[in-house]
Amino acid sequence: MPSLSINDIQMHYEHHLCDDSSHPPLLLLSGMASDCTSWQPVVAELSKHYELLIPDNRCSGRTLPNPVSTSRDRMLHDILILLDKLKIDKVNVLGHSMGGMLGWALAAQAPTRVNRLISASAQSSINPARVALFNSLSALRTTHNEAHWFKLLYQFLFSPSFFQHPVAVDQAVNASLSYPHKQSHTAFSAQAAALETFKTPVNPGAILCPVSLLTGANDLLMTPALLEAFCTTHNYPFTIIPDAAHALHWEQTQTFVQYVIDELGTAL
Repeated sequence: MPSLSINDIQMHYEHHLCDDSSHPPLLLLSGMASDCTSWQPVVAELSKHYELLIPDNRCSGRTLPNPVSTSRDRMLHDILILLDKLKIDKVNVLGHSMGGMLGWALAAQAPTRVNRLISASAQSSINPARVALFNSLSALRTTHNEAHWFKLLYQFLFSPSFFQHPVAVDQAVNASLSYPHKQSHTAFSAQAAALETFKTPVNPGAILCPVSLLTGANDLLMTPALLEAFCTTHNYPFTIIPDAAHALHWEQTQTFVQYVIDELGTAL
């Protein structure tokens, strides 16, 4: 997989080409503690319809050095340089969680570069309570058994039904522990600290593109109530996917993919 020297990092990214050139490329932005592999469930289907660009954010995956200084502005600058180096003028953006908030910043600060924004499990800024949660998770990871830590993290990612199958939970933990590009606790801490920089809302008046939001009915981080209140205030369309929590593209993959296809189909 390719990488580019960008600012003070060597950014790793995936680039999936597509025969259909009727849409701008689709930029997939990963969430906290995630890298390009987090999009694995949806890549095969989405790449049939769109050119995909999937970077590893600072402090995640194969982007080096790791850890490294990070913030919303630094990640935003990295993305803009990546687009410039690949000679991509405009993208559709699909961001999940922290990646969704990063998508809002991109649409606000470089409005001519974003054709459409889909914000999955994310508003334009972060709730201070969520910053406190991830700071606590960061502190716990350095002092607790890592397998138990992942089981705790999963409580905020997956629906209650996931935990009805202990063998599947253990398999997921083992997969996380053995992942060759697993995020270190120091990199997780750096990203958690960077969440402070996402507290400041972006200027919605600067965004020129259509925006749509979605979350899972069981999401404990971006709850349906929070999403509905935000979208009602700002007059944005939103969708709540049943039987899904924060990792909605993992739990309801087909529904998620169809939602993206339907949304981008209206923004040719």
